[in-house]
Amino acid sequence: MKPLSSLTLPLLTACTLVCATTTSCRQESSLPPVATSEGVDSSNIAALNNIETQSISSYKGWDFGKEAYLHTQNILDFGVRPIESEGHKKTQDYITKKLEKCGWSVMRQSFTTSTPYGERTFTNLIARHKDATTTPNVVLSAHYDAKQLDNFLAADDAASCVAAILEIGENLPKHDQELAKQMELVFFDGEEALKPNIVYLKDGLYGSIYYSQYLRNDVNGPKKLYANKPAFGILLDMIGHNNLSVKIPIDTPYSLLKTYLDVVAKHDLQDRFGIAKGSILDDHYPMNEIAGLPTIDIIGDFSSKDWWHTTDDNLSNISQNSLNVSIQVALEIMNAQLLKK
Repeated sequence: MKPLSSLTLPLLTACTLVCATTTSCRQESSLPPVATSEGVDSSNIAALNNIETQSISSYKGWDFGKEAYLHTQNILDFGVRPIESEGHKKTQDYITKKLEKCGWSVMRQSFTTSTPYGERTFTNLIARHKDATTTPNVVLSAHYDAKQLDNFLAADDAASCVAAILEIGENLPKHDQELAKQMELVFFDGEEALKPNIVYLKDGLYGSIYYSQYLRNDVNGPKKLYANKPAFGILLDMIGHNNLSVKIPIDTPYSLLKTYLDVVAKHDLQDRFGIAKGSILDDHYPMNEIAGLPTIDIIGDFSSKDWWHTTDDNLSNISQNSLNVSIQVALEIMNAQLLKK
């Protein structure tokens, strides 16, 4: 990706509603302007495939999406989970216990940093399998915090994505131990801005910025966790909603973009997996810009969803069938991309 100062693509943020007919909601920033497209509500799309029965992965005997749905439900049972809340802490513990039970070692990467509301503490969770290689080749990530809004459970944004990674963490070592050994699972804290909108390096993306800085500095310095830079990253965000519609950023690193398009075309999933008209400010952004780690953001077309950042983003918004396909697509991209390494 190009430096911030030279980026010319339009930009959406996963914390800022897109304005289609006015520029009044745009904030002064060094980032590119927001995109002008509102997207298309996927409920109006005629599906080419029945995602209730869609099976595209070579892994047999894996009931894709079932466990992710149950994990989502369990996380929502903790209640709201903005940073430093009780639900937030319970989610941390839940992630840790579920992964440790499946043979993953979980490290807490805690840090304190300035926010618009003073110093706040954040905690990323980083997991590697007990048989992991020295340095991971694949970083699979999602954020687990929720926007601080009244009664906001954030089912798809992004409890479902955390749940999808937990399902992968439990099942992948049984089906593909070699891939599991090459993976690092990362659960970012503080993706959501404390004020209404993400402002890069000022508010929001706290966990991914810290993680990216650490990875870059460690690869170039002491090499405590990373002997080398991982090959690529995959970020999941809002991939479990009804009437699934995914739109990855248009400025996705080319190799990952091509792999994504190849997977989508191979399985005739163009009705559900497309490309946004602009770039998107999400946790993949510092991974690309700061860590220099090529990362794809598999993200729902949030700009077209009336449930986004509302109380309607609850369990009724989640589809096991959508989780089924999204998890398989992520796994297909991983395997195809590793063949290019």
